[in-house]
Amino acid sequence: MELQIISNQNTPSGKYFEAAVGKTAGYVWIGAKSGFVTVCCQNASNRVWGKGGRHFRTIEEAMAAYKSPQMKAIITAAKEA
Repeated sequence: MELQIISNQNTPSGKYFEAAVGKTAGYVWIGAKSGFVTVCCQNASNRVWGKGGRHFRTIEEAMAAYKSPQMKAIITAAKEA
């Protein structure tokens, strides 16, 4: 699996990380003050419904919620970036 980083931005309000692994693309938002995490797998459902992703209290909860190794790799890379 090769991780391709699309965007990696640190702002005062948090960290935005967007990447792709193979055909799977997604983004991770980590709030600076709250530590809350938003993860969005940019798949067909996301494109149709325009949802903002799933929200978690910690990065560990986000890791546990996703089964695919591609999304786990994106979340791990966001944590380490």
